[in-house]
Amino acid sequence: MSSTRPEKALKIAKMPRPLAPHEYKLLDFLLEVNEPLYGKWTRQWRDQIKTCQVKEIDTPYYLAICHEENIEKHGKWSGALARILVSIDENIPVIISALILSTEENYYVDGFSIDRMDGEPLKKYPLPGENLMIMEAGKWIGGADLRRFYGESDLPPPDKFEDKP
Repeated sequence: MSSTRPEKALKIAKMPRPLAPHEYKLLDFLLEVNEPLYGKWTRQWRDQIKTCQVKEIDTPYYLAICHEENIEKHGKWSGALARILVSIDENIPVIISALILSTEENYYVDGFSIDRMDGEPLKKYPLPGENLMIMEAGKWIGGADLRRFYGESDLPPPDKFEDKP
């Protein structure tokens, strides 16, 4: 007799918590490498994460940033930053990225994820710095050259953020 398993629902941690020091350093570094593209927004985001609260979604490596209710309510869209970081964990590529939430007045860091590409848990948490590869639009643009682990692709150029009133 066969049985069907229901799809695993996302598990969201009940209690928000501050970013751990190692999470803060890595997210801050990711925002720093995106500064040439986003300018003043990046400086605001770096201030935002100093005191933000996060909730783990299904794993300690996928964090949703907690916002005030009015920000959540008025969010129009969420999109990934143009530059991502790549690390290697036991010869497996690890993608480090952040999501941005747009509202009428502003942009906010909305999520932060560290995704080991084979789906297994991380063995070693990535450290910020030149040991990470920086990629934009599918191309290596700086940091460690890890293209033998994570190849380049042809992605469209990143979207530009409009100025807010």
